[in-house]
Amino acid sequence: MDPSRRLPKTNTEDLMQIVRRLVTSKLAPQNAIRQVVDDLLALSSVRYYLKPYTQKQINAFATHASRYFELYNPAGCIEIAHTSRYSHRTGKSELCILATRPLAPGMVITELKGSMAHLSTEEDKELKRTDLRNIDIRRDFSVIHSRQMKKNHLFLGPARFVNHDCDNNCELFREGKYITFRTLRAIATGEEITAHYGDGYFGSKNRHCLCETCEKNGRGGYAPDHSDGGFRSRIQIQMRVMTGSKRETSRLQMLLTLLGMMR
Repeated sequence: MDPSRRLPKTNTEDLMQIVRRLVTSKLAPQNAIRQVVDDLLALSSVRYYLKPYTQKQINAFATHASRYFELYNPAGCIEIAHTSRYSHRTGKSELCILATRPLAPGMVITELKGSMAHLSTEEDKELKRTDLRNIDIRRDFSVIHSRQMKKNHLFLGPARFVNHDCDNNCELFREGKYITFRTLRAIATGEEITAHYGDGYFGSKNRHCLCETCEKNGRGGYAPDHSDGGFRSRIQIQMRVMTGSKRETSRLQMLLTLLGMMR
C-alpha cells in the first residue's frame, strides 16, 4: 500500500453509468454487483491504477468495491450521508449512516459491512510520515491499534462510518467473514445508525462526547460545566483496543474479538 498514491482520475459519468446499471439491473443482487465490479475493473483508469498489483490484491480491491456497490441496491436500507454534528469541533463535515426505510428490532444490516486488514511495518511507517499529512488524499479506512497483537490495522468498508451514541440503536454483529451491525430497537427512516464505542472512549466517562443523546440530556461535551481542555475529536482520537480489561472500552475491541472468531 502506498499512502501517497492518488486515486485514478476517472470520468464521473462513466462511474454514474455503472451505478445506474446496478440500480436498474434485473439480475439477482449479488450477480448484479459482480457485474458492475467487473465494469469498474474494466475502466482504463482503474486498470492502469491496478497494474502494479498482484491478482490477490486486485481481488481484494474488487471485494472492497462490492461493499460500497451494495449500498446502491434498491432493496437496501441504508445510505452514507453528511452530518454537521461535529463540525463546530472538527471544522469540517463528517459522514454518518442513515436508514432509508424503517428497520425492525433484531434486524441484521447486511450491506453495512466492514473488515480488518493487517498493516506491514513499512506501510505503518508510510502512514505516519509527517510530509504526507497535508496532501489531499481521501483515505477509505481508519487506523486502529491492537495492544494484544502489538501492531496497527486498517478498518475498511462502510461500517467505519457508523458514529457513536451513548444510547446506541445498533450493535456489532458477525455475518460470515464480515463485520456488520444488528438493530437493538426499531429505527425510523432517516434516523442515524449508531453504535457504542465504549464508556471511556471520549475521555473519562465520555466527558467530551458530542452525541445526540448527550446533547439532549446536557451531558458530556454539552454539560454546563464542560471544559474544552483535553478535548479530542472523533477524528483526532487514536482509536485503540485495550485488551485484557474486565470491560470493553471501545468498539474496536469487539472488532478484534470478532476477528478471533473468524480464524
